[in-house]
Amino acid sequence: MKNEYQSETNYSIQILTLFVLLIVNTMVRSQFDILSTIGNLSINLTLILMFIYLIKGVINKNTFNVRLTNIYISIFLFVVIFSISFFVYDRVDIIYFLKLILFLMFILGTVRIRWSPKYIKIAAHLFGITLFFVFLHWVHLDFTDHRFKSIFHNPNYLGVFLFVMLYFKILAVKYGSKLERLYFLILIALNFILIYCTNSRAVMVAVAVVLLAWIFLKEFRKFFPYLFFVVVTLNIVFLITYVKLHNTSLGMFLNEISLKIIGKSFYSGRSVLWEEILQKVEEKPLFGYGLGVKASDITSFSLTAHNQYLQFMIEEGILGLVIFLLLLYSIWKLLIKRLDHYPSKLSACFFLGILIYVNFELTLFQNNYPIAFIQWLIIVIGINFESKTRSDVAVES
Repeated sequence: MKNEYQSETNYSIQILTLFVLLIVNTMVRSQFDILSTIGNLSINLTLILMFIYLIKGVINKNTFNVRLTNIYISIFLFVVIFSISFFVYDRVDIIYFLKLILFLMFILGTVRIRWSPKYIKIAAHLFGITLFFVFLHWVHLDFTDHRFKSIFHNPNYLGVFLFVMLYFKILAVKYGSKLERLYFLILIALNFILIYCTNSRAVMVAVAVVLLAWIFLKEFRKFFPYLFFVVVTLNIVFLITYVKLHNTSLGMFLNEISLKIIGKSFYSGRSVLWEEILQKVEEKPLFGYGLGVKASDITSFSLTAHNQYLQFMIEEGILGLVIFLLLLYSIWKLLIKRLDHYPSKLSACFFLGILIYVNFELTLFQNNYPIAFIQWLIIVIGINFESKTRSDVAVES
């Protein structure tokens, strides 16, 4: 009995440590150098600790989870293609490469974590404290409603950070006591207000997708599994159409509507950027330009690709994109098998929202580790969630 209690305590400490690090990681994009340095150190510590937990779990439990086979294969293929690209193109240093491999191990480690309401509430409370400080800063800035960014360099960064925090608060409402539910509902309301004040369109679109996906799941459950293919297809169609419509009469018409409704141009500059990137991708479609290549390295723009799918095409070509989609689909299939469970439903809906969001930003891999960590957690939590709180509901070991 004592050993079980000690085991559960250790697991709780691991989860607490993980989420504290995830919050501190975001400081890497702070406007203050000291916080940025702390955030970078925290990212390295997160990668190392999760790798240690993964190795410890594999050593202590000599079993192979057949359900995760396709995920294991996808991660293995990523390790192979990243390694080949690293040695062949030699564009990045060994530290960059090792961090990326450790990040793949992080994804593998998160898939092996078993969650319970207790651990979700730990996360929700920590994110709640974080939100409270952001809220106080918003009040200090006289309730600004234009591109609020708090201590960060970019309002879009704060927007997506607020977006990923939402998941844990919504899930905590499901499993909290009456008082906790009221508390988390208030936090959710504040969360939405602050997201609106960042003016991040991509985040607002992602939130809308999550809500629409939830409604669709409730009304048309048997068709819900196909939404993965629908979203991926829509992303590709949007990318091509968005580029082609630029400077056309229809494009100008859509731009006028956008200006009237939300006061922002339909075109943010991405159309010209994406057009040039697509032209460069056509030159090296199969294997790309090598690990670590940025849009600024192959185009006339000093910008990132602002599209996770295009980024894979730039670095690893069609091969990298296919492996990426294989990993995503492997996780999606596991979530679909557990749609009777509330956390799996919520993970699936946020999954779709994230898939849409990364059509505009780079937040699932090395381009933005702090947000990538949390987004992958959100995506996989529904795979191994248990409603009972017991000692074996945590990191497998």
